[in-house]
Amino acid sequence: MASIKQNFVYNALLTISGYIFPLMVFPYVSRVLGVTNMGACNFVDSIVDYFTIISMMGMNTLGIREIAKVRNNQQQLNKVFSELYSLNTISTIIAVGILYISICYIPKFQGYQLLFYLGTSKLFFNYMLINWFFQGLEDFRFITIRYAVVKIMFVVSIFVFVHNSNDTIVYYLLVCLSWALNGLINIIYAKNIVSFRFTFKIRKEYIISFIVLGCYWFMNSLYTTLNVAFLGFQTNDTEVGYYTSANKLLCIIIALFTTLSSVIVPRISSMIKKNDNIDELKKIIEKSFSAVILFSIPLTIFVFYYSYNIISIIFGAGFEGSIIPLQIMSLLFLFMGINQILVLQILMPLGKDKDILRNSTIAGLLGGGAVIVLVTFYGKIGASIELLIGEVILFIESLISVRKYSKVEFPLCNILKHILIIFPIFIIYIIINNYVSNLIMELLIGGICTLIYVTCTEIFVFKNIIIIDIINKLR
Repeated sequence: MASIKQNFVYNALLTISGYIFPLMVFPYVSRVLGVTNMGACNFVDSIVDYFTIISMMGMNTLGIREIAKVRNNQQQLNKVFSELYSLNTISTIIAVGILYISICYIPKFQGYQLLFYLGTSKLFFNYMLINWFFQGLEDFRFITIRYAVVKIMFVVSIFVFVHNSNDTIVYYLLVCLSWALNGLINIIYAKNIVSFRFTFKIRKEYIISFIVLGCYWFMNSLYTTLNVAFLGFQTNDTEVGYYTSANKLLCIIIALFTTLSSVIVPRISSMIKKNDNIDELKKIIEKSFSAVILFSIPLTIFVFYYSYNIISIIFGAGFEGSIIPLQIMSLLFLFMGINQILVLQILMPLGKDKDILRNSTIAGLLGGGAVIVLVTFYGKIGASIELLIGEVILFIESLISVRKYSKVEFPLCNILKHILIIFPIFIIYIIINNYVSNLIMELLIGGICTLIYVTCTEIFVFKNIIIIDIINKLR
C-alpha cells in the first residue's frame, strides 16, 4: 500500500491536472469568448452541478469510506461496489430525467437548450468516473495518469477548435467530451479490478448514508452553487461571468485542500474500522491542520493584494468586475480548508452523518436565505459575501460537533499567531509595487518574496516540522 505522502503527491497531481490545465486555457478562452459567453456556459454548468448532486448524492464520500473497509477482501469488494454503483445508477437516471424535463419547461432555460443538452451528457459521464472507487482503494497512480493525459488532450483541442465568440458551443462540447473520455476509461479499467452486477438489494445503511450525505452536499450547495443560479436568474450572463471567473480561481486553490482530504479519508476510515492507534489518528489530523494553516493564510494575503494582477493576467481586459469578488473569496481559503478537515477527515470517518447533515442544513438555509437578499441588492459582490457567510456558519457548527465526538484540539492560537506574523508582508508588497510596473513581474516577485518570508517564519519562528523536513530532504 502506498504511503499517505505518495498518495498526496499523486492526488495533488490529479488535482493540478484537473484545474491547472484548464487554467492554462482560461487566458485564451476568456479573451476569445468574452465575459458574457463565459457567463452563459458557467450559468448552465451551475444548473447541471445541482443535478449532479442529485445524481451523486453522498457517493463521493460514502464510496471512499465503504470501499476502504473491504478493499482487502475481493468477494466483499465486488458486493459492496455492486450495491453502491447500482444505487448510483438509479439516482443518475432520476437526475437526468428531471434535468431533461426542466430544460423543456423552464422558460429561462429555453435560450440555453443546446448547452443544457450537452450538460446532460456531462452529468451522465460524471457518474461513470467512479473516482470514489479508486480513492477507496488508494489507487491514485492510475487516476492521476489518466486524468493528466485527458486534460492535456482537452487543452490542445481548445486551441485547435475554439477561435472566436461563435465557438461557445464548441468550447462546452469539448468540456463535456473530456468528462466522457475520463468516465469511459475509468469504467473499462475498473472491470479488471472488480465485478459488477446490478442489484436492487442494497443495504439500508448505504441508502441512508447516501441520502444523508447527499443532503449535506445539497444543503452545502445552497450557498456555494445556488448563488450562481440565482445570479443568472436575477441579473445577466455578464454578471455571472464576473462572479464565476473569480470562483474558478477559488476552486483551484480549494482543490488542493480537497486533495489532502481525499488521500487521508480512506486511511482514517480503515484505521477506525481496525481500531488502530488513536494517537496516530490525532497526529494525522494535527498535520492536516498544520498544512492548511501553512498554505491558506499566506495565500489569502497574496490573492487579496494581487487580485487585480491575477484577474488581468489570466482573464484579460473586460473582467475587472471579477476583482472585488476574488478579494472577498480569498477570505474563504482558511475556512474552507478547515471545514474539509472537520467534516471529511473527522466527522465523516466517524460515521456522524446526521451531524454533518444538521450542520450543512443550518449553513445551507441561512446561507441560502442570504443569497436572495444579497444577490438581489448587490449582485456578484453579494454572491461572494453570501458564500463567505455560509462557510463561516458551517465552520462554527462543524467545530461544535467535532468537540462533541473527538478529543482533537482546534489550533486557534496557532492560527492567530500565523495571521499576526504574516501581516508585515504587506509592506514588502507596497515596496514592490513602487518599483515594479509590469503586472507579471510584480506578481512573480511578490510570490517569491511570499515564499521566502513564509519559509523563514516557519523555520525560525514556528519551528514547523513539515517545512524543516522538506528542506532536509532537498539537501
